[in-house]
Amino acid sequence: MNVSNAHLCLVSTLIVNETPMPIRFFYKESPNHQNDTGFRFYSGLESDDFLQTDEAACVAPLDSMIRVDPSIQSLIEQSDVGSVWERLPDSNAWSEVLDYQIPA
Repeated sequence: MNVSNAHLCLVSTLIVNETPMPIRFFYKESPNHQNDTGFRFYSGLESDDFLQTDEAACVAPLDSMIRVDPSIQSLIEQSDVGSVWERLPDSNAWSEVLDYQIPA
């Protein structure tokens, strides 16, 4: 996958606001349209109520998320639909999550 083509992803607005939180959780689902990569990025601090609001997420170029956190690039390159990754508190290392069901 060539991530330099600036394909789109969904990003929690907690990651892309005036006081951004770090990316700590992301997954890849089936893309919704031709320009959608299927990647969804979160800080891990989003409440269920927050996620139900219109302001919870925005569309962003995938390459901008790599600039925000270069550590995700290799994970993006190896991720298939259904891949889920997280960083535990007080850690910078990514771990694959095997027991998370991606929302439908």
